[in-house]
Amino acid sequence: MAHPAPSESRDSAGDGAGSSVTSSGAQRPADLAALTTRDDFLLELGEVLGGRAGVHPADSLDVAIEHLAGARGRQILAIDARDTGDVRANVERAAERVGAAKILVFTDAGTEKTVAAAVKGTRVFAVLSLPMEPGKTSAVIDAALSESAEQDSPRRAARHAAPMRAGAHTAATDGAAPEGPPGDHGKLIAATLGVLVLIVGAGAFWWLTRTHPTAVAPARPAAAKYAALARPKVDTSIVRGHVSDLLIKASRAMFERHFTAPKGANALVYYRSILAVDPTNAEARNGLQRVANVLISRVGVDLSRGRYAGASLALATLQLAEPGNAHIRPFRVQLAAALVTQALSSKGKLAAAPALIAQAARWGVPAAQINAWRGQLTTLQHGERVKVLARRVNARIGAGRLTGPHSAESALTKLRVLAPQATATGTAAQALIGALIGQARQAGLAGRAAEQSQWLSAARRAGATSQQIDSVQQQVARSETRSADARLSELLARARARLASGALIHPKHDSAAYYLSVIEASHPDPTQRAGVNTLHDQLATALVAQAESAARAGQRATAREDLAAARRWGASASALATATALAIKAPAAPTAAQLMEVARQLYRTHYVAPAYPQRALARGLSGEVTVQYVVDTQGRTRQLQVINSRPGAIFTRAALRAIRRWRYARPEFRGRPVSVPVRTEIRFVQPN
Repeated sequence: MAHPAPSESRDSAGDGAGSSVTSSGAQRPADLAALTTRDDFLLELGEVLGGRAGVHPADSLDVAIEHLAGARGRQILAIDARDTGDVRANVERAAERVGAAKILVFTDAGTEKTVAAAVKGTRVFAVLSLPMEPGKTSAVIDAALSESAEQDSPRRAARHAAPMRAGAHTAATDGAAPEGPPGDHGKLIAATLGVLVLIVGAGAFWWLTRTHPTAVAPARPAAAKYAALARPKVDTSIVRGHVSDLLIKASRAMFERHFTAPKGANALVYYRSILAVDPTNAEARNGLQRVANVLISRVGVDLSRGRYAGASLALATLQLAEPGNAHIRPFRVQLAAALVTQALSSKGKLAAAPALIAQAARWGVPAAQINAWRGQLTTLQHGERVKVLARRVNARIGAGRLTGPHSAESALTKLRVLAPQATATGTAAQALIGALIGQARQAGLAGRAAEQSQWLSAARRAGATSQQIDSVQQQVARSETRSADARLSELLARARARLASGALIHPKHDSAAYYLSVIEASHPDPTQRAGVNTLHDQLATALVAQAESAARAGQRATAREDLAAARRWGASASALATATALAIKAPAAPTAAQLMEVARQLYRTHYVAPAYPQRALARGLSGEVTVQYVVDTQGRTRQLQVINSRPGAIFTRAALRAIRRWRYARPEFRGRPVSVPVRTEIRFVQPN
């Protein structure tokens, strides 16, 4: 077995639980067979392994099984599920043939659940995604190697154990029996002392690690570094051999500076093995003192340089080498103080502080210092909780979760209970109030009054002032006023336009009377009242005049309708009386046949040709539109109505726009002006 170079090899966490060691202390080899046909898979796997195991490519399961069956170390079978056929069958066959191997299955990202379901119930160790996630894949491979080593260790111990002689002691950890002094009494003493040494070593290890439950349970991310510190792995091996041979090995190890490493083959192990057989051996005792001096120096250097993991390991090893050494207690106090100080002063490491303070108390740090740390920890934890809740408020505001369960409002309530006077509380409250006020403003501007009221109530609960609430309500009121003014102006403009065009009460929903009715229903602002009243008077006057024209034309029904409307809109009594008398004296209205005769005699004084729609030209369309309208007593076109249009309504607007501009000579019946219904058809023909 080759030894390291003649410089001290430091013990590390790499010798943690689950590592496999031969009788001479070397780690057992690891073999990984990769069932794949893809070079990229092998390259990825090699990069992740980083030399921890040799990769042996196999293009068939038989080749992979044959290799693993002949391997003597820890075994892993990596199966590339993308092109290896029936994955479950391969896993079951491999588990049957090489039961000691840990089986990893790799598959494309997104298909892990499908593949995991396919191999459910088999002895597969893990299903991993491709491309490989280096950190995750490396951790799984480490776990597989560790578990493989743990399962392999009892078998190897049984294979290498030598037959025990009668009376030999049973203290050796690998089951081997070192030679002892002659005589039954000497053998009994040696065995007893060996057991005591092991008990002391185990007790030291337990004492160093019992205050750190995180060393057993999975460590939280913030305390991951301290979880490693809490459980230093020291070499407690006892090797077999004659005292003289062990002294030679110990002297060589000291010369080569192999004080505590490599595992199972260092000066500490040899001297302890000698004392397990001969507790009075002065050379071994002296050797352990020299090893202890080296460890004392190592602890001091590591502490001064902030290498607390190394200091913790060296201190645990010193406890094993010389349990009663006077330096152990002050080193423990110094290490505990350094770790607690680092945890309290470093961002993200506060979670480890409670366990470290408890450890410091057990290691003898004065009670005054422990209490000071606990007070500082309480303050820091309180501050961290305040920060967490404040961040939660802001995050939920950003996500739009302002009220209700698991909202910014509920988080702010907890924050106010925890730290009512903290600056972070005030800042978070103002942020939430601003968000709630904004929602209330949007709801109000959109006309959702009930929703606005709900948001304002939530803002009051959050602490909004009356000035903030009034400001929102005033903004919404001003906006509503502006909108109402704009709406009123639009309605007045439409009423004036219809009044000018003669559309006094018809069409029903697009006349001067209709728009004035809408204005009255909206209760216009007093500043607009004068303009509205003027329109009332104009509409009443126009209705009286239109009634008189209808009466002269013999259209008694039309005259009566116009007079009734004029009365509603405030026409004077004298004007109504004159128009009514005229309507009573008016001759009977012409019959339909007589009106048709008048229509045939109509003379158009002004003609506007309809414009051909560009869309119809572009599409090569022709068509026709039939329109019915009335030529009034002034010769203008009124009450236009489309009777027929084809194709579709593409020509409708052009036809109506032209007819509205046509003018006729005033139609008369027996010397009196009359309104005449007319129907016309306009044809649109695509030009050549």
